[in-house]
Amino acid sequence: MLSLGGEPVKPIGTHTLTTSRLVLRPPQLDDSEALVGIKSLPMTLMEAHKAVASMVDEQSKPFNFHWVITLQGTIIGRIKAWDVNPYNGYLQLGYDIGEQHRCKGYMTEAVQAVIRYMLTEVQANRVFCSVRAGNTASRRVCEKAGMVLEGIMRHHYARQDGSYDDVCIYGIIKCDLEE
Repeated sequence: MLSLGGEPVKPIGTHTLTTSRLVLRPPQLDDSEALVGIKSLPMTLMEAHKAVASMVDEQSKPFNFHWVITLQGTIIGRIKAWDVNPYNGYLQLGYDIGEQHRCKGYMTEAVQAVIRYMLTEVQANRVFCSVRAGNTASRRVCEKAGMVLEGIMRHHYARQDGSYDDVCIYGIIKCDLEE
């Protein structure tokens, strides 16, 4: 097992997480249809089947983390930890939520649960998100989840029209939970 400063980074995979309103669980093959309407970018049912199959397959790898977010048994979103670096103890979060469930605090609640899991159970040292500067809702999720703006990467994402978007990097480290 790899270690950071004497503490092991645990390759424990995705466990079901429960908050006051939500259940975050590993994806299952039959989740495809529910995820079609959730992805920020348009997705066909065939693409959703492939995406879910890939998520399910990746669950067998120790440092892959995927959850579907459910509210009273209905899938409303998804969240994943990627770019996991077990040697340096950091990972990136990415998430999507259905349009009808936005602005209700669900994603903030889910992100907080995953941050706590990653920093306390998995023993990561740092969790971060990269968010397009113009995505104020996602930036607010990061801030409300306890992350701080660490910097802005200028002209980081190319748009189809040839222009570029800046990206805000938000992060939280293990000792931030203790404060």
